Amino acid sequence: MMAPWWYLLLWSPRRIEARLERLHADGVIAVKPNLWQAWLGVVYMWVRVAKRPETIGLSDGAPVRDTLGARRMDQRLYRIPAVLRARAVNPGDQTGLGSSATHVIRHVLAAYHPAENLLYDLAILDTEPGALAELRARATAVVDGSDPNAEALRDLTVYEGYHEKLLAHVVRWMDEGRSDQHQVHPDTTLPAFLAWCAAQPATPAATLRAIAAGLQSFVP
Repeated sequence: MMAPWWYLLLWSPRRIEARLERLHADGVIAVKPNLWQAWLGVVYMWVRVAKRPETIGLSDGAPVRDTLGARRMDQRLYRIPAVLRARAVNPGDQTGLGSSATHVIRHVLAAYHPAENLLYDLAILDTEPGALAELRARATAVVDGSDPNAEALRDLTVYEGYHEKLLAHVVRWMDEGRSDQHQVHPDTTLPAFLAWCAAQPATPAATLRAIAAGLQSFVP
């Protein structure tokens, strides 16, 4: 059976489908969105970038590191090209669901995540055997300085204590199990984001009808 045309809109739709199946089978999500609804999630993320940029990459209270590199990266004009060069973000996969575990690990190590937003990416990595253990080892190496790129990663993520916070989240997740079930905001956790996706129109035609009726919104 030929795949619908909207599969072309998604980054690695087969990987996305496999992850959604895993999350549903594991009970992380009660309802599995289809791939059209997952693409509407991509639109949600782009609307967030355009209309709510203050929710992405800014500190929730931590000070900027006292280094020339961090002070420079505190300016988004410099930081955005830097994270793109470091392949820490994938503009083609705003949800992260289609990206490899290797990319998601690189992303959380090199791109600052405010507040509890790390939980979203940890849930993605939890679908891949060994991925969280690899992230734990990589974050430990940054924290203890044994990673040769530790200082560059610390400057790229700008704020004091980021990698320590990341490591604490990973350790808690691995030792205590999933810790995001109480979180309900689509910006913050994967279950909440996928619940938003699953509540959207299930087909392009249904989406167009919702838009025409003024019922489609990409703001939580």
